[in-house]
Amino acid sequence: MNTVINRLAVILSWWAFVHVVLIIIGIADEMNSALPISTSEVGRFIRDYAALYQHEMIYYGFSPALWVVLYLVTGRLAVLPWRR
Repeated sequence: MNTVINRLAVILSWWAFVHVVLIIIGIADEMNSALPISTSEVGRFIRDYAALYQHEMIYYGFSPALWVVLYLVTGRLAVLPWRR
């Protein structure tokens, strides 16, 4: 059971890390665009990804909340998933 929890923790920590990277890329793309609607393919992908989360609080709070839950369950801080 412990190995299942560890593997799930690794998968979820990678998901949270990729989520933060996508948020940073989306913010950088919006800052570089003069238009209110993103016109690049990256911007469209990030906008579609953000549309999966119905509320901004869920979108921006997903990774920190997941890191806190993983810390409470596993006892280690998994912000950078490749470090154990």
